[in-house]
Amino acid sequence: MTVNDLKNLFGNAILKEFQTFGETTFEVEKESLLSILSYLKQSPTPGYEVLMDLTAVDFLEPARKMEVVYWLHNPTSYLRLRIKVIIERDGSVPSVTGLWPGAAWYEREVFDLFGIYFDGHHDLKRLLMPDDWRGHPLRKDYALTEEPVEFKHGVHPRVPSEIIGVTKTQKNIR
Repeated sequence: MTVNDLKNLFGNAILKEFQTFGETTFEVEKESLLSILSYLKQSPTPGYEVLMDLTAVDFLEPARKMEVVYWLHNPTSYLRLRIKVIIERDGSVPSVTGLWPGAAWYEREVFDLFGIYFDGHHDLKRLLMPDDWRGHPLRKDYALTEEPVEFKHGVHPRVPSEIIGVTKTQKNIR
């Protein structure tokens, strides 16, 4: 699978190709995302049948944007492929639960922690944070606080100052 193979089928919807640690990453247009993922999943070729992960990255610089990353695996050739799509903050992408039903959990997690909406998701609600939580804690502009968070399922995390070491100088400033 080369960028030329995908460009022949999807034209300018393939924006960039990267090679990182021997794995290929394609940046694609949001409008063609579902078509490209659907094509890549087809068996026997290209055969990227497994959605290994779906996550996001938040950028403040040089521009405020979000990146949604799909990590695919071909169980026959053992090849991996990443598909990235850039969206605006508070933007949305189409849900891939029609291709991979298990993506429902990934999409809920990304929604909960980054605030990205997945159009067509049947049950998009918080997964880790309490239902009444305000904000999305993995955004780069989310304020760090000393407020203990009450997680679901009886999980009791520590406050940031218990996790991050405080130097002697910092203690004197308080």
